[in-house]
Amino acid sequence: MKWAKRIAAIGVILIVVFVLVGFALPGSYTVARSTIVKSSSGAVFEPISDLSTWPEWTAWNKTRYPDMKVSFEGGPAQVGALYQWEGSTSGKGKLVLVGVDPEQGINYELDFDDGQFLCTGSIKFVPEGDDLRVTWTMEGGLGWNPINRFFGLFMDGMMGPDFESGLKQLKARAEKRDQES
Repeated sequence: MKWAKRIAAIGVILIVVFVLVGFALPGSYTVARSTIVKSSSGAVFEPISDLSTWPEWTAWNKTRYPDMKVSFEGGPAQVGALYQWEGSTSGKGKLVLVGVDPEQGINYELDFDDGQFLCTGSIKFVPEGDDLRVTWTMEGGLGWNPINRFFGLFMDGMMGPDFESGLKQLKARAEKRDQES
């Protein structure tokens, strides 16, 4: 009986420590990746501002999520343009353009699972000599839930490789377009 009480006490202490550590973790996360593109700003701006092309160059496409259904509203480079998806493997979400600037890039809001996970993001570019530095960033709040705060520790590792893959595809697409014209 003494062992059961000790095990229960240790379990309670571990839960309390877990919760306290969770509250001490950051309440937000940021994921960012950059690449240098040897291309014009127009060749980069065109695919990032036209949400209907995102499945062609991002990691989030039907190759990775075969059951994903996507829909689009609004036109290219239009504030309010919407990209929605749903699938058993991809989950449900929507991305809305909230800022569009042909000289600097885009800003967007991202909503996963009907508002459970909200974040903001951008794909920005700045000249570096004859090239462009393209930076993809996403930020979100984690609230007071200690489990979400632990989850935030892994966001860079989960989303970073997808950003890297997307930037690699975007770079190849933009550089090919400029070479062909």
